[in-house]
Amino acid sequence: MRRRFIAIGGWGCLVLALSLWGVLRCADSWPPATVVMFAPLYLVALLPGALLVVAAVFHRRALRPLVPAFVVTIGPVAGFCVPWNSASGGDVPAGLRLRVLTCNAHYSRVPAAPLDNLVTETRPDVVLLQEWNSKNRSEVLTGPEWHIHRDSGHFLASRYPIRRVEPLGNRSAGTQGSVTRYILGARSESVVLFSIHLASPRDGLSEVAKGDAFGMDNILANSELRWIQSRNLADWAGRVEGPVVLAGDFNTPPHSDIFRQVWNGYENAFTSAGWGWGYTFIVRGAAVRIDHILVGGGGRAIACWVGPNIGSPHRPVIADLAWPGGESKVQ
Repeated sequence: MRRRFIAIGGWGCLVLALSLWGVLRCADSWPPATVVMFAPLYLVALLPGALLVVAAVFHRRALRPLVPAFVVTIGPVAGFCVPWNSASGGDVPAGLRLRVLTCNAHYSRVPAAPLDNLVTETRPDVVLLQEWNSKNRSEVLTGPEWHIHRDSGHFLASRYPIRRVEPLGNRSAGTQGSVTRYILGARSESVVLFSIHLASPRDGLSEVAKGDAFGMDNILANSELRWIQSRNLADWAGRVEGPVVLAGDFNTPPHSDIFRQVWNGYENAFTSAGWGWGYTFIVRGAAVRIDHILVGGGGRAIACWVGPNIGSPHRPVIADLAWPGGESKVQ
């Protein structure tokens, strides 16, 4: 009886894992799948993980469905990343190198010490902060080695001169999103950076959790808005020739259909060069990866990791990026 229960549980876990994987392929195109995408999906791996241990002791034949079920729930479903690109080696581009740090401060009064300690330890070339409060302070980023710009909730600190600043949208809930484009002079080259904050699905998710009948309508409306914002952003970024970075709070996990259709021409730094789940928004049991660094213009991510808590529900994302030689131009 026990062996039969384990066998049924193993096949059930595999069916569940494959079903969730299929559902997530529809995220941001089908509201129920979008809700699943924002759920704490790492919890799904607990059941096949526990049954793996039981099956290894009492019924090893049940490992046949349990091993693939565990792999699917850990990887494609929960989003565990392995830096295969870095592990496989390959030549690192010999041109521009840039370390980027991005974080949504969430309009929290972020204390100076955690952010300053992180900047001192990681030594980024560029710091991009979204929803930066005027009450926030940093002793390190006001030093003479930094070029600073702050506007409409976006904060930039760059070790390279800021050649141009263009606010493209100032409302995260508007069709343009909250986006600022910067052009930086980096040694003999230039790089274009977009600091991003797109519309949050928070209200719709809260309504669904409470059983509100209009919750799914709001989820659909938010997805449609993020589709529009992402396409607008991709249009702006597509005009850049040369090194380009899009960093910030996309409010969109990598499972989203938006990533497959809009951002398939850009490398997601954590997906290709990070290790683990890389969750960036962690609050009250929720854990999702919605803050990203995307690389374009022929560049690639060499390394990427998520930083510690600095006083915001969003965790910082840090990435080492590299491009071959050449100068970027913006049209």
